[in-house]
Amino acid sequence: MKWQLILGLGISAACLIWLLGQVDLAGLWILIKHLNPLYPLLVIAALAWIFYIRSQRWRVLLSPVKLCPDGQLYSANLIGFMANNILPVRLGELVRAYAANRLTGVPVSSVLATLVIERILDGMAILAFFFLALLFTDPRAQAGAFSVVYLRAAGLGLLAVYLGVLAVLVALYRWPQATVGWLAGLAGRFSPKLGQKLAEILAHFTQGLALLGKGRRLPLLVAQSLVMWLLTLLAGYLFLPAVGLPHSLLMAAMAMAGGTLAAAVPAGPGYIGTTQLAITWALMMTGADQERAAAFSLIYWACLYFPVVIAGLIEMTRRGMSLSSLRGGR
Repeated sequence: MKWQLILGLGISAACLIWLLGQVDLAGLWILIKHLNPLYPLLVIAALAWIFYIRSQRWRVLLSPVKLCPDGQLYSANLIGFMANNILPVRLGELVRAYAANRLTGVPVSSVLATLVIERILDGMAILAFFFLALLFTDPRAQAGAFSVVYLRAAGLGLLAVYLGVLAVLVALYRWPQATVGWLAGLAGRFSPKLGQKLAEILAHFTQGLALLGKGRRLPLLVAQSLVMWLLTLLAGYLFLPAVGLPHSLLMAAMAMAGGTLAAAVPAGPGYIGTTQLAITWALMMTGADQERAAAFSLIYWACLYFPVVIAGLIEMTRRGMSLSSLRGGR
């Protein structure tokens, strides 16, 4: 984990230093000082609704195990996403699982199974918007390391990963013992200890997956996922004029696509640096000038980052928890 932290921090620092070196910092500061407070408030309002829908979707996923109160899941979501923003190597997902276990009493194995399914639903919804945006982007567009050809290839790569994970989940649900044995055996070729540990983890995970499989609410889950990401798209769309960019669904969709690709790259807490650089390049591909694209990526990220961190810390304190206890699963 130490080398992952060092690598992530190094990549984040390099991306952020490079981006800030391309920006007129005095002009950026003027934009920040004169930012209309209505724009951050719109983003915060959208975030509140996004977390509400995310909690409703999580409630549906957990319903075969237990009907959980909305407030508890909302709190667990805020705590988990706050942790993802401040802890290294994306430990926030484990924190979210432990927070849900503490608040609802649902076994951690079942919670972890829902989080994997959540990521697949999110990934498929984002990729749908991603490929739709590329249809309306100039095929010759290029910015930094991004080009339409590269983005299409990256999107197809992510799609292959999601489909692979989905295939493994189906196999774990339909043929749990055989699949666990095969995966543990494969890992055991590299290290017997690793194979044994993986077998234990997958055994607990498949128990949670088997319980979740009793639900039959896929259309509702897909609809909730699409609404949630449409709200995310709307938040970016409404925020574009804050830095002098026009209202543009294409720009908002490409910014969302850039942020998604950045999440797949090792980075420091909150995906800082990688997110800003990727969003800047994505916006430049749609015709935005570099100054305003960079300003959007930095200011919009801050409007998403700090409210979640503050709300998550408040919820964690209100619920009588601490990060050390959650990371230890106590």
